[in-house]
Amino acid sequence: MLSAGGLFTGGLVWYAWERVWIWRRLDLGEFALDFRRSVRRADPAMPILLMICGAAAGVFASIADGVARTLALAGTGLLAVILVASIVVAEPINSQFRRLPEGVVPPQAERLRRRWRRFHLIRACLGVAALACLIVAVTYAGPSRGVAR
Repeated sequence: MLSAGGLFTGGLVWYAWERVWIWRRLDLGEFALDFRRSVRRADPAMPILLMICGAAAGVFASIADGVARTLALAGTGLLAVILVASIVVAEPINSQFRRLPEGVVPPQAERLRRRWRRFHLIRACLGVAALACLIVAVTYAGPSRGVAR
């Protein structure tokens, strides 16, 4: 749970910390090229890591109790929000870039870039919050408390 969650959150934060700000400064042609290449690499990996973490967190919540269970459920809920929001908001934007030939700028690219950036910064914050909940849940589920036996 924590390994997949750490990798997933690390990916979100890396994009928020590094790529989002570079993309903001690129002209639309350079942005379209770089964004398309980046999405092509990240799109398969990020949802897989999210699902592994979410499934493991769900299992953890089912065997934990008390504060550990509550925090694991909160983390799982945040991951679910990220998943649904990514499907509803980010995937349509990603698809507009992915389905065009490399280097072609989709219509309204500047609006899409702003929307994706805002969405991703919020998604990264939610990812950090989810991972924090899961880390604290594991801490509360130490050998003397929190996990049903």
